[in-house]
Amino acid sequence: MKRSSLAAACLVFLLVPTLAACGSDTDTDTATRAPGDSSPAASAPEEPDGAAPAEKKVDACTLLRPAEVTPVIGRNDGGRPDAGVGESVCLWENPETYHSITLSIGSPGTAVPDQSASGSDGITFGSGNLAEFVVGDRACTLQVVTSVTDESDRPTAEKLIGLVRTRL
Repeated sequence: MKRSSLAAACLVFLLVPTLAACGSDTDTDTATRAPGDSSPAASAPEEPDGAAPAEKKVDACTLLRPAEVTPVIGRNDGGRPDAGVGESVCLWENPETYHSITLSIGSPGTAVPDQSASGSDGITFGSGNLAEFVVGDRACTLQVVTSVTDESDRPTAEKLIGLVRTRL
């Protein structure tokens, strides 16, 4: 067999399972459907033995109020969902100054054990004043950007994290 034919055969062998997996719908849970129902369930069922239903998805944009955001970054867009890592990410941005606040709330089970013990009040600051913190079993981040040359946004981030922790 020629080398190019062998390479093509290997490529097909590797791509077919990958493409098949891309077509699967992992968001649909067949266990929550009634027999004969082909549509996803509207809500999660109660757990067996009377346990509480699965946690409701968090909306990061509801965790900070306009009266808490506006004094920090000025006039802003009111917060909007944004791309990023986490179950829910919200970005508040001042279109004139580009000052912003970004809040990311991780999915349940994303916090590393003992992660809350690091840093002051369980908050660890990284590059760009990105603050990492834990709420329950969720790994979360918050970034306040009004100054890119120093760490003056850190006290504001700590205050906002305190508010988020009381609401999540």
